[in-house]
Amino acid sequence: LGCRVSWETPMGLPVTQPYIRLPGSASNTNYPDEHCGSGDFSPAFSPPTSGTHVFHPPPTSGRQVPIPNQIKQKNAFPPNFIHSLDSCHMMLTALHCLKAGITFASVHDCFWTHAATVDVMNRICREEFIALHSEPILTSFARYLRHRFAYSDR
Repeated sequence: LGCRVSWETPMGLPVTQPYIRLPGSASNTNYPDEHCGSGDFSPAFSPPTSGTHVFHPPPTSGRQVPIPNQIKQKNAFPPNFIHSLDSCHMMLTALHCLKAGITFASVHDCFWTHAATVDVMNRICREEFIALHSEPILTSFARYLRHRFAYSDR
């Protein structure tokens, strides 16, 4: 469809994969964006109705835009989607550690704190993982895809 793969994390962060065709390989052309829709996906929450946490890409009709590299878009989506969920888990853990008044540090998926608060952080880490993955994330994402790419006579 000529669209970059995009979604919104359960925390409301819009994600758009950057993979495009390189210059010299017909990388720029005009293409209609009516099939791309808006990236209004929030998997762990109901689809927003007020417009909050909704990512609307800028209009691209009638101007030169890069063409997505479909192979890279397809191959990169599964790990990038999982990484986005991992980042939500990390942020939720960090926020709840802050609320509990304990130090939190991390690099990628490694979390640590002061030795005296490891037990508290471990409990928070597990609770937030369960809370995040108890939501119907894939069901919500499938609903988003059907909505975004559904055919209409508009």
